[in-house]
Amino acid sequence: EAIVAAAERLGRGDRAAQLAGLGPLQGHLRTEVTEAVATLHYLVLPDRMSLILTTPYERRSHVWTEWEGEPFSEQRLDAVIAAFHHALSNPAIDPRPLGRRLYELMLAPFERELRENGVELVLLSLDRRLRYVPVAALHDGDRFAVELFEFSTLTNAGYELAGRRVAGIPVAALGMTQAADGFAALPGVGIELDGLVRGDDGFGLMEGRVLLDAAFDRIALEDALVIGAGDPAGMGVVHISSHFHLGRSDDQSFLLLGTGEWLGLDEIKADSFAFDFGRVDLLTLSACSTGYANPALDGRELESLAYITGDRGARSILASLWPVEDRMTAILMQRFYELRERGGYSKARAMALAQREFITGEIGSRAHLDGDSIVFETAQRGAVSLVDPGTPDPHRLGRGHPFYWAPFVLTGNWR
Repeated sequence: EAIVAAAERLGRGDRAAQLAGLGPLQGHLRTEVTEAVATLHYLVLPDRMSLILTTPYERRSHVWTEWEGEPFSEQRLDAVIAAFHHALSNPAIDPRPLGRRLYELMLAPFERELRENGVELVLLSLDRRLRYVPVAALHDGDRFAVELFEFSTLTNAGYELAGRRVAGIPVAALGMTQAADGFAALPGVGIELDGLVRGDDGFGLMEGRVLLDAAFDRIALEDALVIGAGDPAGMGVVHISSHFHLGRSDDQSFLLLGTGEWLGLDEIKADSFAFDFGRVDLLTLSACSTGYANPALDGRELESLAYITGDRGARSILASLWPVEDRMTAILMQRFYELRERGGYSKARAMALAQREFITGEIGSRAHLDGDSIVFETAQRGAVSLVDPGTPDPHRLGRGHPFYWAPFVLTGNWR
């Protein structure tokens, strides 16, 4: 109650309302979720940060008014987040020291409770510029956080609690490989989509269709949203491999179509008939870019995207916080879908396992899925080496650097 009151007192009424609703959430965890799940809600105020842990049978809170021997300030937190992002975006910089500082702040207060309750999946409700933090990349001094837990982000739609798992559904894969209007070419997109959709040669993971470059126009996107209409589950996957720029507001956010045209998020928002996401189990945006580098933004553009698509029915969204080298994105995306479709894992676990394989250098490991992984043939076709060249410098992480695997954040139905 004190945390909610503090939020209201400082004009954060929207956040206060969310935190006040944690009682029903706990009931849902008890009655509707059989997996080992907990939620973590964060509230960032100018002079303090609050964490609320909710498990099926208890709720605990922790308030930081001091951090690292100094009074807590949102300004100092933002500076650490900015430095962390700088380290994450450069494979030559070791992000673990900064990841350790943020781990101590964001996860360590409830580490013991999470372990004692056998929690495997942590559902996150982030606040302010914490929305830009890939929590999977935090570090406890020995391991990255994703080696300890799986993570997914909460929405207000409730799909993460009441959602069901569907598999074997068709995929509509749309991509842009060419440079256009200031955006770099994405040559790895063709490789990525080739392994996702089964072609005439039998190569590929799922049934569906691929639309590249000029074939990927507005009408193609509208058609893609209903690809699941003929499936028994009534659902489909929409995978978009093109630049999706999330700006300060909906009218500054847009998807780059394969034709080179921009499709504004405000246009998607305005046309609920054409852009109905009700048959989309998973919307993947594998080349998304957010405003994390702009200190004036606080991540609301991420929530706007999730709100618009989730409110229209999309059960889950997988999006990147920053652009990644597209050939390695192809490998990560294919391994994620492979673990989910062929291994029977949930979305959250499939992503966590794929990320762990990058960390350990065992991409395509048989420990998670028997048989040869599709990524090996993809690597051969695309001239991508899966063998980490390694380095004598212990501060260089190679492919295990979070730059390659950390930006992908799952929101909504994690099953």
